Amino acid sequence: MAKRTRLPPPVTLSSLGPRRRLPSRPCLQPLLATSSQLPPSQQSQHHRQHRCFSCTSAASSPSKYYPPRVPPQPVYSRSPPAISYLPPPSNDPAQRAVPSPAPHEISLREASSVFTQQAPHFLYSASKFLQVPPNTHTPEICLLGRSNVGKSTLINALAGVGGQAASRAHGLKARASGLAITSKISGSTKSMNAYGFGVPTKAQRQAALERAAALKRERELERRLTAGGSGSRKERRGVVHEPPPQFRLVVVDMPGYGLGSQQWWGLEIEKYLRRRRMLKGAVLLIDAVAGVKDADRRVMELLRDCGVRTAVVLTKADKLRKTEGLEADEVEMHAEARVEGVCLDVWDELRSVERGSLTWLEGAPKGWDKEIWVTSAGDVDVKGDGAGVVGARWAVCRMAGLVEDNRVLKPVMTPLTAPPKIVRFEDLQLGTAPATTPKEQDEE
Repeated sequence: MAKRTRLPPPVTLSSLGPRRRLPSRPCLQPLLATSSQLPPSQQSQHHRQHRCFSCTSAASSPSKYYPPRVPPQPVYSRSPPAISYLPPPSNDPAQRAVPSPAPHEISLREASSVFTQQAPHFLYSASKFLQVPPNTHTPEICLLGRSNVGKSTLINALAGVGGQAASRAHGLKARASGLAITSKISGSTKSMNAYGFGVPTKAQRQAALERAAALKRERELERRLTAGGSGSRKERRGVVHEPPPQFRLVVVDMPGYGLGSQQWWGLEIEKYLRRRRMLKGAVLLIDAVAGVKDADRRVMELLRDCGVRTAVVLTKADKLRKTEGLEADEVEMHAEARVEGVCLDVWDELRSVERGSLTWLEGAPKGWDKEIWVTSAGDVDVKGDGAGVVGARWAVCRMAGLVEDNRVLKPVMTPLTAPPKIVRFEDLQLGTAPATTPKEQDEE
């Protein structure tokens, strides 16, 4: 029988004896020291000395090898907050659009507070006029225009969203924020979308309560006169299903006409324009690049037949500056000339449409405004608003009756470059030959 070999006992830490600490080398002492072991005055020097061993970003520890990153400065627009033009006088030989005086700064600030005092609120989306909820106390303004003219972008710009963000509001996130959903595809807005702005005033709430009480008294009188007669239970009870005013102004975004539109949209829009009681006016948006089209003229005729006050706003004026091969001064002159040309075309179309009505006149309460406003949501000023957006806010509030216009609009004739030379009638008939004086004629 073979003998078993005994294995040696296992080696343990206790068998090795007490643990010895190896002495550290003097040259490694700076590297082994941490920032927490150094005094506060030497911690920054320690990090700066061993920057090459660090993997942090260069922005936190700038040096000559890693210069600090400077964020790009935004380019602000130098355009005034309100840009508008008036038609030239009929006896003006130049026939150029005249810049109108800007409203008072206090009035502009008051109009901007209506849109920016609180966040906008999405109210409803109705594809038919029957689905529009009743409104008897809050003024409404509707926006009309061709497909992809910038109606939703202008609503976002009015709400205080500046720059390219006004045209990039997509999805449910924008809807939850109360903004209008934008898209580059024509015909994306397929229903009437309403947005509420501002806080209702005390006078507005009081007027709503008085109107509701008067309506309740009228229905109570009708119930007594027709006691036991025909009528639904809702009518006999006289219940008014309308909440108190929650906003100071309601802006309705209409579906666009033209490319991607449908025929029944126009029928519902016409019903809204004719039957909406609190509709104070319509804003017609026209593309400053494309100009006036035949569809715009038909909408002007519709507004004339419905007797709706109309104001015109030019959009996308910033795209006129995207001209290659021209200097900065030439680009500005080209953009200004294009805007003035579009304004002249708009006035010609409005005056042509005006001939078919006796009430839809220039400057009338149920007519059209001669002042044309220019907007550019892409050009952002120092306050974050697009160029001309503040003026568009004021124009909407003036149409709704929220601000007053105390300006005196008197267009001035454009001065000529050189005064005309005055000659006598005799010189015109006889050419260059000197004419005889009155004394010589008497002698003859």
